[in-house]
Amino acid sequence: MKYVPVDGKPERLQIGARVLDLTQWLEVDVHYARDVAEKRALMATVPGQVFAALPCGLKGSEEVLALVTAHLSDRLPALAESLPANDSNQHPLVRAALTVQEDLCVMSLVDGEWILSAASVCFPNRWDLRAKIGRSLSGIHEPVPDYAAKIGAATNSLFHKLTVERPIWRLNWTIMDSPALHQPVPVPLPDALRLTGGDLAENLWFRRERQTLRKLPQSGDILFTIRTYTDALAAVVRHDPDFRRNLASTIAEVDQAMVYYKGWANIKQQLLDWSRVG
Repeated sequence: MKYVPVDGKPERLQIGARVLDLTQWLEVDVHYARDVAEKRALMATVPGQVFAALPCGLKGSEEVLALVTAHLSDRLPALAESLPANDSNQHPLVRAALTVQEDLCVMSLVDGEWILSAASVCFPNRWDLRAKIGRSLSGIHEPVPDYAAKIGAATNSLFHKLTVERPIWRLNWTIMDSPALHQPVPVPLPDALRLTGGDLAENLWFRRERQTLRKLPQSGDILFTIRTYTDALAAVVRHDPDFRRNLASTIAEVDQAMVYYKGWANIKQQLLDWSRVG
């Protein structure tokens, strides 16, 4: 199981960036065919929900396509050779995104602000791409409690200082009521969700995002990738027996604004009760 970033420390809003080894840039697992098939289906049926681009994002998108193609050819040649041909009339970012499990976002520097200039996001975590395209970092993160006060300036500084030679990666996580990867509707967990014991562990999911940031050498844009993993809480406990206890310690200190933002208002106490057992 990939990534269990819950260690029992109180949850707090932070960047948590680490240096990225570019040989490990993109991740492929046993769900590759399923995830790419879902992406292709979404692009065919609801393209306006999962892709958006501004003219200023085109050069960076072309660069992304070249980098993704080169990475797959170098690191995963058998996979690269087996990929079906994409429509050459498609936007280059779409062509790149339909070959990987990651979602791809291009950020361009416009009038001193990093804005979302092109994005293929098939697996959003309850946010709508159409409301984010063209917005700055602060605008994109406006709904996040305390973003501006706690990490807004640091995030802007990180983007300005990012270099081609030093890409980074980070993780974030949440608890969800569905294992679906495509969750564009920003709604909280339903009021009817009242699960206990084993039912809770089998019907709530631990969703993680592995995010990478790399400066593009030609355009000067920044590519932001999002790789999503999701597992039932019960599966996480089987993998990491300490997860249950650590989750209790972590979420006990989450402030109320963040609880509502994450949609945990109706299940926090149940999660605490479950996590503290055993």
